[in-house]
Amino acid sequence: MASAVRTPFAWVGAAALLMGIAILAAGPERRSAACVAIGLCPAPADLTGMLAAVRQEQALLVMTARLVEPVTSARDTTLGPLTLATTRQTSILPATVTYRLDLSKLADGDVSWDADARRLTVRRPPVSIGEPTIHWDRAQTYGDEGWVALTTGVRDRLREDNQKKAPAEFRAMARQPELLAMADEAADRALNATFRVPLAAAGFADATIKIVRP
Repeated sequence: MASAVRTPFAWVGAAALLMGIAILAAGPERRSAACVAIGLCPAPADLTGMLAAVRQEQALLVMTARLVEPVTSARDTTLGPLTLATTRQTSILPATVTYRLDLSKLADGDVSWDADARRLTVRRPPVSIGEPTIHWDRAQTYGDEGWVALTTGVRDRLREDNQKKAPAEFRAMARQPELLAMADEAADRALNATFRVPLAAAGFADATIKIVRP
């Protein structure tokens, strides 16, 4: 009777030994999967599902900058070869510029999980800068008020000149190193918070997140 009871346990022991040998012979990914399958290791975060959930958010707004820029234009009023007057106009313009992360650009290889360190590493895309939204209705305009400006319509043409110049000047301002540095910091914090939620839902609330910039 005793020998009949020992036999099943002997088979179980042999199977466990063979499985252990198979696990050791496999690559690291298969070893991890096999370890999870037999219940000896905790399951890692579901990176595929997590990445899909993050991608659904599309673009992540990380910073909004409110900028002010003086834009100046000048025109000469001539009579033949003679310059009768030079008229200038300056518009002090407010604008809003947004900085975003395009989460749809995150590839599978951009996210990796270190189970031993309980650390998620995310290589993020660069911050994209939106087109400036110029608030023309809040512009403050100053210019020459001489007879030329009043009688030739040059003020309207100067206003058009400033409107054409302003977008490029705001684009250049939005790319200043100080603003880009602030946007990068904001992007790191925003992406950290975005991944923190699914990590906590997967049971890894205490995991660390490392953001790698492009």
